[in-house]
Amino acid sequence: MAEALPSDADLIARTREGDVEAFGRLVERNQDYVYNLVRHLVGSEQDAEDIAQEVFVRAYRGIGRFEGRAKFSTWLYGIMLNCVRSFWRRRARRRTFTLGGGEEGDEDERPDPESGGDNPFEATMRGERIETVRSAIAALDDELREIVVLRDIHGLPYEELAEVLDLPAGTVKSRLHRARSALKEKLEPFFEQTE
Repeated sequence: MAEALPSDADLIARTREGDVEAFGRLVERNQDYVYNLVRHLVGSEQDAEDIAQEVFVRAYRGIGRFEGRAKFSTWLYGIMLNCVRSFWRRRARRRTFTLGGGEEGDEDERPDPESGGDNPFEATMRGERIETVRSAIAALDDELREIVVLRDIHGLPYEELAEVLDLPAGTVKSRLHRARSALKEKLEPFFEQTE
């Protein structure tokens, strides 16, 4: 018979007692999701890796403050958002422009979309649509980008979203509506051209 996997609560208790391997298992359970969230919020693979690492370092250092009222993943997302917001503030302070008009360190690291068997024209069109949506999301205000990425891309339930953002559910729904409206406005010109 297979051994039952320890719960997050068990791993947290063991981590508090100094069991580093227990924390490693918590990281394994959450690292892909945290990385993908950060990647969607900041756009850069390298920055996402650095921020995700910072999230887990902060979580390890602060595990004693985890009260267990929320799920561990919800608590971790709160740390992740704080790390992303700090990154955005640092980036805004050091933003410099190169002669080419782009921002320094703003190389596009996104992989090309897979063709999925499309002909070259369809693959190109899909790639352009994906890039347009990514650019529109990146152009949203930080708080609107957060909520769109967390809810619409990563599917966080409204209750968990409210907890992570420390906002009432009504505010979450209102902000999400504003974010979707802003995104629709940014995307309308592109989709009008493709019709």
